[in-house]
Amino acid sequence: MDEINLRLALGAAPLGEAEAVGTETPEYLSWVRTRLDGLNFSSSWMDDQSLEQVLAASEMLGGILQHGHKVALSKLTSAETEEAADIGFSIYSEGPEAIEEALDKIRYTSPAKAVQAGPLAYYGQLFDWLDRRSNAIAPGPIRDLLRDHIVKHSAIEPGTKVLGVEITERRYHTLQSLSATVGIARPRLSRLLKKLGEIPAGASEVESGNMVFEAAKTVPLIRAFKTAVSIHDVAEYIGASKRQVETLYRKGIIRPLIPRTGRGSVRQVVFAREHLDSLLRRISELPEMDERVEGKLHSISYVCQRGAGHFEDVLSGILEDRIPAVRHTGKTGIGAIYVDVHSVCR
Repeated sequence: MDEINLRLALGAAPLGEAEAVGTETPEYLSWVRTRLDGLNFSSSWMDDQSLEQVLAASEMLGGILQHGHKVALSKLTSAETEEAADIGFSIYSEGPEAIEEALDKIRYTSPAKAVQAGPLAYYGQLFDWLDRRSNAIAPGPIRDLLRDHIVKHSAIEPGTKVLGVEITERRYHTLQSLSATVGIARPRLSRLLKKLGEIPAGASEVESGNMVFEAAKTVPLIRAFKTAVSIHDVAEYIGASKRQVETLYRKGIIRPLIPRTGRGSVRQVVFAREHLDSLLRRISELPEMDERVEGKLHSISYVCQRGAGHFEDVLSGILEDRIPAVRHTGKTGIGAIYVDVHSVCR
């Protein structure tokens, strides 16, 4: 609707009669009048949008929220249309965050539950309107907001066009696409994700299949599991004794991939290789031991046995630069850490 038609509509008899009996003017009509009269001195995110863009987006948002995903705005009565516009405008005028909350509600209340359901099923006439209109008149930022919402909540394949824009990066996976990406059969992957806490323990196969998983988080987690080090092999990997490994595990200095309270955590205690490598890298950063003082320094095990303190406390002090230590170049891992016993036994 252009400005001339809006002025005619605002000056029409029905609205004047409504005001004459004391009916409150809808917020969106007050905003339109103020804008047409050039009296709007406040700053708003709508300032750069046309009247048509704001009103059309408001009507569509309010229409769906009031009448459901299949609403036909053209079939609403004038009173229903005004109510929809007023409700939608009260949301739209608050900006992108309020609109995103409305999109959350629209998606949540959709009858579509299957992971294969497309944007039309989840967002109804709002998506249909913006999808068709994207090739004609620019509808304003509502299209970008809906596109971002779709990508944020759906497993969109790279290369797919959403509201006129090609999506180049995957944000979410379904269980099926995740299975293909990480090379683990779907039933086994489902069990693994339950152990990792990414799928609720009691979820059925259908429920698991309808979930989506954040690609940036889940793919590295699963790949870390595939290359993980069993607790039985950690001692050799980090150059420590089995007793030292048990202490580090118990005190949380080395953390298993499957939380200790998670299902299967007792049966399958494994550690991400990257997590253990970060500990080894920190040890490799210690200064090399000077051969001239080799006899005056002792291994971390020795100094702990001589009263330096608990092994985990001394190691934490070294890693946090509170206790001076050096690295024996002829040894690896924790076994390479040497300390002056007199610097800690005081």
